[in-house]
Amino acid sequence: MKIKELLEAMPAKITRVVPNVSAEIDNGDGTKTTIDLKKNPTALQKDPTGKVKLQTKPKPGTKPDPAKMIKPGMQVDTDDETK
Repeated sequence: MKIKELLEAMPAKITRVVPNVSAEIDNGDGTKTTIDLKKNPTALQKDPTGKVKLQTKPKPGTKPDPAKMIKPGMQVDTDDETK
């Protein structure tokens, strides 16, 4: 099962973040997903409205913006704009 499919089922929240290492997402149904931020530092991005979006395809050469850092307790929106 893909990460996006897991996160679409229920409202997901970030439970733990280790900056530039990993992020743990509670899927709301008793399961948790860990995102490796070492391999894909732009997997979770905060947009200007304050929502956290799951990026399924990393954009090459992009570095995370410190102003857009994710924090535990933030909800994850899985709408993919890069389809």
